[in-house]
Amino acid sequence: MTTQNEKLKYVIYCRKSTEDKDKQVLSIDSQERELKEYAKKHNLRVLGTYREEKSAHKRGRPVFAQLMSMMEEGKINAFLVWQPNRIARNALDGGWVITLMDEGHIDEVRTPFKTYYNSSDDKFILQIEFGMAKKYSDDMIASVKRGHRTKVLQGWRNGIAPIGYLNNLDKPKGERNIISDPERFPLVQRLFQLFLSEEYSVRRIQKEIVKWGLKTRQTKRQGGRHLPISAIYKILTEPFYYGYFGVKNEETGERDLVKGAHTPMITEDDFDRIQVKLGRKGKPRSHTNHHFSYTGKIECGECGGMVTAEEKHQLICTKCKYKFAYKSKDACPQCKTRIEEMKKPTILHYVYYHCTKQKNKKCTQKFMRAEVLEKLIDNEIKGFKLSQEFSQWALEELSKDNVETVKNQNAVIDSQQKRYKDVVAELQNLTQLYTSPKNASGELLTLEEYEPQRKTLLAQKKQLEEAQQDTGRKIEEWIDWAENSFNFAVAARMWFENGAPEQKRAVFMSLSESNLTLKDEKLSISLKKPLDFYSMIANRFPSTTIAIEPKKYRVNKRKCLPFEADIPRLRRREDSNLWSFPLNALARLVPPKLALRASAASWRKPRARIKNP
Repeated sequence: MTTQNEKLKYVIYCRKSTEDKDKQVLSIDSQERELKEYAKKHNLRVLGTYREEKSAHKRGRPVFAQLMSMMEEGKINAFLVWQPNRIARNALDGGWVITLMDEGHIDEVRTPFKTYYNSSDDKFILQIEFGMAKKYSDDMIASVKRGHRTKVLQGWRNGIAPIGYLNNLDKPKGERNIISDPERFPLVQRLFQLFLSEEYSVRRIQKEIVKWGLKTRQTKRQGGRHLPISAIYKILTEPFYYGYFGVKNEETGERDLVKGAHTPMITEDDFDRIQVKLGRKGKPRSHTNHHFSYTGKIECGECGGMVTAEEKHQLICTKCKYKFAYKSKDACPQCKTRIEEMKKPTILHYVYYHCTKQKNKKCTQKFMRAEVLEKLIDNEIKGFKLSQEFSQWALEELSKDNVETVKNQNAVIDSQQKRYKDVVAELQNLTQLYTSPKNASGELLTLEEYEPQRKTLLAQKKQLEEAQQDTGRKIEEWIDWAENSFNFAVAARMWFENGAPEQKRAVFMSLSESNLTLKDEKLSISLKKPLDFYSMIANRFPSTTIAIEPKKYRVNKRKCLPFEADIPRLRRREDSNLWSFPLNALARLVPPKLALRASAASWRKPRARIKNP
C-alpha cells in the first residue's frame, strides 16, 4: 500500500537575503543541514536541494521561478523549507504558491515546525504567514529608511566608507559615524596633492601609489588590492573627499549634495580645479545653476573685482516686434499676445560677461558678449601658435642636443652605483666588526660608537637608492614634457575653436599663471612658461608658424621647411645677437602646468626618442 509520504516528491529550498546576512536565523548551510536531517528522520523522498542568495521582498528569483515551473510540470509537488518566509515575502510570489495549491500542483509546504496541507484552513494560515512576512519586510525597510534619514540629518553618509575613511564599528548600531583611516587617509590625501600639482597624470599616480603600498581595506571576501585607474578617477570625482555626499531626493529622484560631519580631505576649490582638469563640470549642482567657461579667472581692470557671467533668454514678439525676457512670462508685455499663440517667434540666447562691482559699485566697465571675449582669447592664442613642422623639427633637434646630456646622465648613474656599493660594503664591515668574537667586551668598537656610524650609513644607503630611481627617469620625462608642451602650442587654437566648453575652459585656464585683466573691451594676459617662450619664437621667427603644404611635405620635407633660412640662428646656443634663439634654452624652462597636458595624447606625432650611447 502506498503511503502519503511516498506520493509526495519534495524539494529542499534554502534561501538567504544577500542584503540581510547578519539578520538571518540560520545561514544557508545550516538550513540545508537541518532540513536533510529532518527529511531522513521522517523518511521523506527529496528529489533535490536548491539554494539561493536573493531577497524575496521583490519578484525576480531565478531558482524559485525554476522550482515553480517544475511544480506546474508535475516533476515535484511539495516544498521542504525552514520557514514559510523563505518561500515568499511579497504578495505576488505568495499568491503564486497558493494558486498552484488550488490547481493541485502543490500538495504540501512543510517546515520542521508545521506542515501546511492543500486544505482551505492550511492555505488560509499559509496566506497569513506570507502576509506577516511581507509586513515584517515592509516594517524593516521603513525602519532602515528612518535610520538612514536620521544619519543624513546628523551629517553621516550611509553605507561603506570610501577608501581613506572607516566606519566606526566601536559605536553601537545606529550611532556609527565615519572616521579617518590613520593608515590610508594621508596616502589618499597625497594622491590629491600629486594630481593638483598638474605634473602627474592618473596613470603615473597609479604607479606611485603602488610604490607607497596603498591598497583597499581587506575584508572577509575582498579587498587588499592596488587601486586600478578607474578607482583613482572615482576618487578624484567623489564629493565626499571635500566634505559632501550625495543623497537621493525621494520627490525628484535626483541626488542632492549634503554637507557631511566627517573630516574633509581637500577643499571645495581644489575639488573644482580637479574637475576642470578632468574635463568635467565640477561637483553636482542643481540644474538651475549655469557653468560659464571663463569665470573665476578674469579681474576687472578698473576696480579689481572679479568678472562674472549671466545668461539672457529673450524672445521677439511676432506681432509687435517687442523684445523681452520670456523666462518668467507667458505673454508679450507690450501687446499682451500669449507666447503659445505666436507662430515661430525669434528666440535669442546670450551670455554676457561683466564686472561684479563688489569692490566698487560705480565701476564703469560695460557688459561684453561671450563671442567677443572668445575672439580676444583667440587672438592671444595666435600669439604662440607654432606649426606642426616646426614642433617636430624642434623635438628632433632637442634629441640631438641632449646626446651629451645622456652621456653625463650615465656617468652620474655609474658614480651613484659605485658609491652605493661602497656604502653597503662599509655597512657590512661595520656590522662584522661589532659582532666579531674579538669585540665581545667592546674593545674594538663600543655600542656608542657603532650606532651613530650605522645610522649614518643607512641614511646614505637610502638616499642613494632614491637618487638612482630619480636619475634614470629625468631625460625621458623631460622629452615627454617637451612634446606635450609643443603639441599644446600647435593645437591649442584648434581645441579652442572646435572643442567642447570644458575643453575651451581648459585652454583658457592654461594661458596665465595669475588672473587675467579685462578693461575697455581689451584682455591683458601675461603668458607663463613655456607659452611666453613660444610667443617669442612666433614673433621673432614668423616662418615657424607656417605649415608646409601637404604635397610638398611628402616630396621633400627637409628642403621645404619655411624656417630653413633661420635654422642656424634657431640652433645657435650662445650669441650676443638678441634676435637669435638658443633652442636648447627650452631645457632650462620650468615644466608647464597646462590644463590640457593630458589631452595632447589625442594629437600625438611619432616621438623622437633618445637612445643611450
